Amino acid sequence: MTRPQSPTDPYARPQRRGQPVPGDSHRTALVVALIGAAATVVAALIGLFVQLSGDMEQRGSGPSVGGASPVSGTPGVPDEAGVPRASGPPSASAAPAVSAAPGVSAAPGVSDGAGVSDEAPSTAPAAVGLPEEFLGRWQGYAEEVDAGRTDHYRVTVELSGGSRREQVGSIHYAMESSDCHGVVTLTTVSGGDRVTLGEDIQSGNCVTNGRITLTLNPGDTMDFAYESTKRDGTRQSVEAGLERVA
Repeated sequence: MTRPQSPTDPYARPQRRGQPVPGDSHRTALVVALIGAAATVVAALIGLFVQLSGDMEQRGSGPSVGGASPVSGTPGVPDEAGVPRASGPPSASAAPAVSAAPGVSAAPGVSDGAGVSDEAPSTAPAAVGLPEEFLGRWQGYAEEVDAGRTDHYRVTVELSGGSRREQVGSIHYAMESSDCHGVVTLTTVSGGDRVTLGEDIQSGNCVTNGRITLTLNPGDTMDFAYESTKRDGTRQSVEAGLERVA
């Protein structure tokens, strides 16, 4: 059994099917705008990420020519890690310095290097000179014995000082037949009371060379002993006791 249909209203407006409601069109535009904004943000983020990735790769691969070093940051100066180092044994200048022990400072002017001795450098021994007790003018009478003949004459020795092998004074023999003058050189020093002199006669009728031994005695006196060889090969000896006169 069917229901009776109501009569059609002749004054009613005909409705179009499928026409969107005004509220729906506003929501659709808003969604489209949000999607576009989100796409723009995503694209910006992707571009920023790509740029940062490129900068990191460039820094990791080393500085470019004229660029800054990733470590030093100084323009035009490459990083030490990228500079090749020479192979082979280190030079002497690269050897590590040996420092002084803790709490001990090195002496001024002395290196801390190995092999440097702390001992003071050895000094050369001082030159041996004529003892001061021999200085002055000495005079006395000598006795010369020669083939059974004895001569007496005055001997004067004047000593001014000096070192070994140096001229230390003069000598004078006052004889009846001749006066002999010469110089004496210090040869040896035996303690502080005995010296040996080399004689060199420069004027007078005497043997040119001889050896003199002087021995100090108490009371400003000393023994004089002379030895030489004459021209004829005979031995000559002279002894005297001298006193300080000046």
